[in-house]
Amino acid sequence: MGVYGFVRLLLPLFPKEIKIIGPWLLALAVCSIVFAPLAAWAQRDLKRMVAYLSINHLGYCMLGLFAVAAPPVVAARIDTHAALSGVFMQIFNHGITAATLFYFIGLLEQRRGRRGIDDFGGLMQQTPLLCGWMSVAMFSSLGLPGLNGFIGEFLIFKGSFAIAASFTAIAVIGLLVTAIAFARAMQSLFSGPLTGNCGAFPDLLRSEKLIIVPMILLMFAIGITPQFMLNIFNTTVAQMARLFA
Repeated sequence: MGVYGFVRLLLPLFPKEIKIIGPWLLALAVCSIVFAPLAAWAQRDLKRMVAYLSINHLGYCMLGLFAVAAPPVVAARIDTHAALSGVFMQIFNHGITAATLFYFIGLLEQRRGRRGIDDFGGLMQQTPLLCGWMSVAMFSSLGLPGLNGFIGEFLIFKGSFAIAASFTAIAVIGLLVTAIAFARAMQSLFSGPLTGNCGAFPDLLRSEKLIIVPMILLMFAIGITPQFMLNIFNTTVAQMARLFA
């Protein structure tokens, strides 16, 4: 909702003011991208970890928006369109991926009564379906090619690097730290010996599959054929590009 507020209200109403403080806003966006995954890396609570990584993903949206709204250099039209298209894709895709991850965490907490990373272990032996599909959601959040999380981040970096190269280069650190945070969580949750009463866990129930399967299919559909989503945003992207031309 915060990013939507920027797009619908703040940027159209105050374009000149945004350009004045643009470098500071870009710096704040980069701080969100870099420091949020560092905070996620330090978390032992799954829900807090995903919450911090959500801040990281929305930081990418801010990077794309402020690079276009207050460009340090004259922006080419193709770069402006790429950055804005990436922002809208990232907003939509983050909603899908974050909701799916939080749902998986809810399932784990429902089964174990806890949601700490150290409260689980060896789940791949007991719940391979849950672990496999949760891994897909994690890889989507990480921005793996072929999944929905990739195209938004790729377009943001593609457009922003041509406009604000130094800020965008620093933001790459966030990708690396996010990968480390997810790798650590996956290793703790899925591998090793079974922890506590994890051996009594049921795999995904039918009702749970009915919720998860459409989300997973949507991740693959957008990741493989993103153009149908980009076509939906084209008119809005063109209008915003003219606003900051």
